[in-house]
Amino acid sequence: MKSESPFDDDPFASGEASDELLTIDELAAILKVQRSWIYLHTRKRSKTAIPHVKIGKYLRFSEADVRRFLNRLRRG
Repeated sequence: MKSESPFDDDPFASGEASDELLTIDELAAILKVQRSWIYLHTRKRSKTAIPHVKIGKYLRFSEADVRRFLNRLRRG
């Protein structure tokens, strides 16, 4: 019997990140955080800045870069 993990539907859990850029809403949904948390962590003075690209007024996030960011934050 296969045990189901809450991370089974998580695109980051597979270990394979695509080259697709994520919007702030998509990233917030994947990380299960509010948009304001994402914005807070894209500011220059943030100690844990999420890597992003700014296209005009829009923020976009590379899945691979976000995966590396999360791995750096991992504890234990």
